[in-house]
Amino acid sequence: MSTVGFMLFLGISATIACTVLAYIFIVPEKKRANLKKFGRFLHDLANFKFLFIEKVLQFLYVLSTIACVCIGLCMLFGFDFYRYYTRWYGWQGLLVAILGPIALRLVYEGLMLGLLLVKNVIQINKKMKATTDEETFGFPKFKDLISKEVCETEETTE
Repeated sequence: MSTVGFMLFLGISATIACTVLAYIFIVPEKKRANLKKFGRFLHDLANFKFLFIEKVLQFLYVLSTIACVCIGLCMLFGFDFYRYYTRWYGWQGLLVAILGPIALRLVYEGLMLGLLLVKNVIQINKKMKATTDEETFGFPKFKDLISKEVCETEETTE
């Protein structure tokens, strides 16, 4: 007897229920004032008030750089003993320990450049909203779209 199907159904049901509850109690802007500190953090996280990926990239950069250096240094002492000869991995270890962090730095700097570009665009948008009408850059209301379509269809039929 297997309970995997039931547990899958239970997990999907719990996911849907938690998503609906989050959209009712955490995500709306008007609910933010009534939330505690952790609730405000969840609200900001769900509404993308800050970029979480910046800290994740920083952690992954440090982790992968340390891994390159440690693995490269350990490869210096790595040998394969075959029947007639021995193979030393020291040169590959030196390359990994020296060139690995350099390559990682270039990749992560490229990623951070993209992230900084997004952050600057967000700051510019915030400054533009403060100086101009907010509705200039907003989405049209559904009611306005319907009324425009009705007017256009009436004009074409006449």
